[in-house]
Amino acid sequence: MKNFALPKTKRVSGYTWIQGGLTSMTGNPHVENRFYNGEALGAIVHFNDHNSIWVQELFNKIVTVPWYTTTCIGYTWSR
Repeated sequence: MKNFALPKTKRVSGYTWIQGGLTSMTGNPHVENRFYNGEALGAIVHFNDHNSIWVQELFNKIVTVPWYTTTCIGYTWSR
């Protein structure tokens, strides 16, 4: 994971990361396990030292499926 600062703001930062793994595709008479890889680009809004919200777009690729995207949003609390 690579975090980076955005110009002229201390409240918002960005990040990128790559990931890979196995996924199980359903919807057919049998379950198909496939390898996937993805690249994510996201932004984090820091409310204070303990609370933040993040939004990311993940560009996914499964060997037998065309590229597709997934959008995620989440809340983080830390001590």
